Amino acid sequence: MDRKTKSNESLYSPSQWCKRMDPDKVVNKHIEIVQLISEQIKKSRYCKSTNIRYGSGDKQLLDVYEDELIPSDYTFVYIHGGYWQELNKDISAYCVEPLVNAGIRVVVPGYDLAPKVTMLNIVEEIRQLLSYLKDSLKYKNIWLGGHSAGAHLAASMIHPEVNEKIGVKGFILISGVFDLRPLLDTSINKPLNLNKRTCLELSPLNNLYGLDFKDKTAQNCIKILVVYGENDSPAFHFQSKQFAKILEKLGLDVTEERINGVDHFDIVENLSNMDYSLTKTIINFILN
Repeated sequence: MDRKTKSNESLYSPSQWCKRMDPDKVVNKHIEIVQLISEQIKKSRYCKSTNIRYGSGDKQLLDVYEDELIPSDYTFVYIHGGYWQELNKDISAYCVEPLVNAGIRVVVPGYDLAPKVTMLNIVEEIRQLLSYLKDSLKYKNIWLGGHSAGAHLAASMIHPEVNEKIGVKGFILISGVFDLRPLLDTSINKPLNLNKRTCLELSPLNNLYGLDFKDKTAQNCIKILVVYGENDSPAFHFQSKQFAKILEKLGLDVTEERINGVDHFDIVENLSNMDYSLTKTIINFILN
């Protein structure tokens, strides 16, 4: 492993940058926290429907959370992370309670994981998800978000035609990877089996070049929030800043924000807390 590969291996290993605990404990602790919160939410009045099938893949199922006492004109779709090869929707409902209490319906989808499917397949599953939400569930005012790999999948849907046809109003991208090339020679890529060509084809950063967002009607419908944690690795800082700059050059309405005092994991673990700054930002971003 050469120096550059070693550097990228470390930079794209979020647990190595956590200041709260030893690196070998971070991921298991994260899963423990989000699983506990999600299990509680699934037993609550917020859990309306589970395992609704939106495609033929094994994990193409979604859960819907809302409070029937609070009408929801807004839908937030939250895509979990896990480097396209780990985690699942059942432990990813931790953002639900504050958003539903604010009048926002929350949809948490699953998707098939590598190496069973390719990343191209996964991106296509998210397209199928959006079509299902619009055509079958008849949802409007859709806001698409995700964390880490989930932010990549959400960002892959930023396209004039997708936004116009599906009615996606905005994107909330948390600690995302928008340029896949640095992952090419890391252990992360072993299940993904990306090469130079597929890295470019599946990188939102690359795919935005040449797109035309000049249609004022479409442009005014798209707002994008790009956030990352103070204690994320420098690579995640760079990726978020770089992506935000590209979006701004395209004339899109972009807000870039660093969340102080958090790392790659508690930046989303804290979304269960109504008083957390990012929770408030997301609610305001969607409703205003």
